[in-house]
Amino acid sequence: MPGSLGFNADDRYRTVPEIQILEIVTLCGWAYESASNVAIEASRQALQSWTELGLKFRTGPNGGRFFDPVEVNNFMKRAGLDGRDDFWVDRYVHTGRRLVSDLAEIAPGPLVFSLEFTRVFNLRSVPQGRRLRLRLPLPLNGDFIQNLEITPCCETHPLAQLHRSPGRLEIQLTTAGEPEVKLAAGLTFTAHPQIPRPGAPLAEAERALYLHPREGLIVVSERICTLAHSLAAPSMPPLDALRAFWEYISRELVCGALHYDQIDSISPCDWILDSGWYDCQLGASLLVALCRARGIPARVLGGYVLYRLAPSMHYWAEVWIEDQGWTPFDFLSWDLAVGGRDPLWRDHFFGRLDARMPTQCLPRCFTGALGVPIPQSWHLLQVATPGGLKATLMDLEGTPLYSDTFRWTT
Repeated sequence: MPGSLGFNADDRYRTVPEIQILEIVTLCGWAYESASNVAIEASRQALQSWTELGLKFRTGPNGGRFFDPVEVNNFMKRAGLDGRDDFWVDRYVHTGRRLVSDLAEIAPGPLVFSLEFTRVFNLRSVPQGRRLRLRLPLPLNGDFIQNLEITPCCETHPLAQLHRSPGRLEIQLTTAGEPEVKLAAGLTFTAHPQIPRPGAPLAEAERALYLHPREGLIVVSERICTLAHSLAAPSMPPLDALRAFWEYISRELVCGALHYDQIDSISPCDWILDSGWYDCQLGASLLVALCRARGIPARVLGGYVLYRLAPSMHYWAEVWIEDQGWTPFDFLSWDLAVGGRDPLWRDHFFGRLDARMPTQCLPRCFTGALGVPIPQSWHLLQVATPGGLKATLMDLEGTPLYSDTFRWTT
């Protein structure tokens, strides 16, 4: 059974040097001042305070400290929930609210975005002569992404043929000893805030697809069925059932970070109930599973939030409500509402979203396998870069598997 941080902590995860942890903490708490010495020093003090409260770390052979970024994130939130530390509320929540508010204040309606999205694949451990299919997520053109213009690029193989399909840019190649491959795309599009979009009734085939009891992390187990019916009686209207599910997850569970190698792949939604924690992907999956258990069609979407200082990968849910259409729900509200405690923020993303860049609408539209081997255990580190953000997926030894860079071009 996972501990109070939602997972079993272990030294094998504590492999990220303190200096990189400080970059993450600075982005979380001081995204608007991340380059200032004051912000960096304040992040150092916050990390030291957490270690004094009990945050574990591993000491390297040269005396340096190494941390688990998942453990740091969840410890910070747990200390905030317990009233032992103010960073989560004063800095993390404050920064998140400011990011959301600033995007909303730019314009109440559609927004035009121009950016460069680059993914660098590390091929140093891939044998020469291996056939690879490498992919970069792309926006899904549709109701909320319009006027999409894509300029693809692969600098490593400038003559290679790039294949573009909904939600992804792909290149197929045979490795020839290159240490890395860079796949990039210049993107310009108009993103609309996401609100219910009434339309034609859901066809029976579509309804069956979005009621399927098993789809990836969405598993409608007997336990999930029991919970769904205890929260929402069969006679309850779908939107009222959504309200009951939303309030249960917001009240009883904690939104944080997870080690996916510890999640029960057979019953991942049951695992959430046992651990008491979820991240954006599992939270959306749990909401969808509860809806499907009650006969309400629902699905998971993935993509990127477009906050200028923190444009990161994210997941949310859409639920089919008759006479209302596909309606979005996002537990990003949990942090904004200080763990669901602030009613003014708790429902900020209940039935609506700000402008996003969706790249996946599961199970039909998906990016697919990245193209390089992903180990069972890994870290995802996000840090600020000039004009954007860099996210690196690495193994526990610190070897990058790929890095994504968002850079705003206007």
